[in-house]
Amino acid sequence: MPGDEKSGGLVLLPGQQDRDLAAGAVLSFGRGAPGRPVDLQVSGSPRVSRQAGTVEATPYGMLISNTGSNPIFIRRGDGPTAVSLRPGQAYLVTAGRARITFPGVSDYFEVESGAATSEPASPGAHERTIAGERTTSAFGLNPDTAYFRCLIALCEPTLRYPDSPWIPTSTQIAERLYEFGLLGEERDGDWVDRRLDDVRAKLPIGERAWSAERMRTASPEEVAHAAVREQSGAPRRTARKEQLVEFVVANGIVTLDMVRRIFGDTGTL
Repeated sequence: MPGDEKSGGLVLLPGQQDRDLAAGAVLSFGRGAPGRPVDLQVSGSPRVSRQAGTVEATPYGMLISNTGSNPIFIRRGDGPTAVSLRPGQAYLVTAGRARITFPGVSDYFEVESGAATSEPASPGAHERTIAGERTTSAFGLNPDTAYFRCLIALCEPTLRYPDSPWIPTSTQIAERLYEFGLLGEERDGDWVDRRLDDVRAKLPIGERAWSAERMRTASPEEVAHAAVREQSGAPRRTARKEQLVEFVVANGIVTLDMVRRIFGDTGTL
């Protein structure tokens, strides 16, 4: 019954009444088709998948999952870039409003998260700092680690040049950290990839967990690839750097002040 559960957020579709999504509720969206209905018919264009995705209200925000065959795009406020969400990927809108769009059409809808931006600190929690700046602990990231330094270097171009952001390669990140004395020895791009994968594992983005349901529906090739990747220790590749940058910048996990304090006010990239 409406009002019996704490609201997880809103779904806003042009021309329709806003929908209050209770915590734990899931809505499917797409263009729909006979025998394949969706909760939100967001477009009639064949460029939009019949079952393009789902919106789920979680304790941490609105989780957008791409269940279709085409990419969808998510833009947070006036952020510098839109996140491209490929089939099988998911993205969490932790706070504020985000617009979901589709390639080749003008149709869209929006979601607004009702979740808190962070969790209260436990009584024994310690606040960590990086170069004297207080940093978020909402997602369990430790700023005194190599993975956090890799994350700062990854976000540097986007934060310094929001009008024309770009994403550095993993090799460029390793070279920049070594140049500024933040690494004790030279490292390669694979080392950086593993550090960034550590970050993804702590954040509610990226590759979906291998649940029992996913194991039942995965192709033999997907299962084989996952097994090989797990045994080799190689990083997951499905969560792109662009998505990682968008998430940590939008949530204030990495800031321009952090960049300036380890790379200087006008560091040359």
